[in-house]
Amino acid sequence: MSHTQPSKDDVVSSLAAAAEAAHRAYMAALAANPEADLSELYKAEMRAAAMWSVAEDQALIADPAVEKAQKDLDEATKNIRNQLGTLKDISKWIQLLDGLVKLATTVSKFFV
Repeated sequence: MSHTQPSKDDVVSSLAAAAEAAHRAYMAALAANPEADLSELYKAEMRAAAMWSVAEDQALIADPAVEKAQKDLDEATKNIRNQLGTLKDISKWIQLLDGLVKLATTVSKFFV
């Protein structure tokens, strides 16, 4: 069974979705914990947004590993979106966003 490499647009779209999920997670944590120190969440949100921004103008390397990396990133993004209304623990948000940023970093390495 052959697999089609995701296009540059597909991967950029995944990075954009991850950045959007990170932003929504930060905003949800801010609304639920207005007095809390959310600097780590904010930093994770900014890293995810920066990777998306950089990837928009770069070309995708033809590497078969990008397919799995993109799927992992999409799953992490979906997981964060699914938990937006239920998660109250800031440390759990930090853990989730940290994982999301690590996956986004992996995906962004496929760009030159």
